[in-house]
Amino acid sequence: MNKSFSIRSILLVAMLLFLSPVQANDIYIQQSGNNLDLDITQDGQNNVAGTSSTAIALQGNAMTFNIDQVGNANVVSAVIKGVTYTGNIDLTGNSNDVLLNCSTSATGNCDTVSLSVDVTGNSANIDINIGEGADAENFTGTLDITSAASETLVMTVNGKSAIMDIDVSNSSGSAGNSGTYTQTGNGDVNGHTLTHSHTGDGGLTVISQSGLYDNIINLTTSGDSAAVNITQSD
Repeated sequence: MNKSFSIRSILLVAMLLFLSPVQANDIYIQQSGNNLDLDITQDGQNNVAGTSSTAIALQGNAMTFNIDQVGNANVVSAVIKGVTYTGNIDLTGNSNDVLLNCSTSATGNCDTVSLSVDVTGNSANIDINIGEGADAENFTGTLDITSAASETLVMTVNGKSAIMDIDVSNSSGSAGNSGTYTQTGNGDVNGHTLTHSHTGDGGLTVISQSGLYDNIINLTTSGDSAAVNITQSD
């Protein structure tokens, strides 16, 4: 056998394997109309449901949007414009990225929003903005982060009534999680309520509530080297 030919063949195969493109599933949607029911399921690595430059754009009333991603390094980016929105984002895997903006202009105020985000895995980056262009009348949101480390969570709500329930748990001794939660807007009789539970070492929690009437925070932390910063103002 020609040894030189054999070596060249091995090198060629190795180069082809190295240059093989990363497999991914990409979804880009632009929808306008009422009563949308959208369900997306992606299973694999590097899945994309919208990007920061080309987000999924949904406009209309009485909207339901659910997405389920399994795998690492997945991306969800969506812009919601509508009066009523109900959604669930379920992520299983590491290094996933979520950017959700509800009401990015005066068109479609996201008046009534119910949102649930469930993450199992490490190093997720979750950024959620509700009522950007105008106050959301009512917002109910839950974030449930389990088996987690090095998570970055940012939730901003501008609304009259905002109820947020956040549960973050990571193993003792692992890298800490960072959570920043902001509630603004004039509250109603119940005002703004934030319930937050964090388990694990090295957690950073920053909470800001502002607006007329009552602001309520129920915070429970368990773990070493926690850092907590809370600001409330009328």
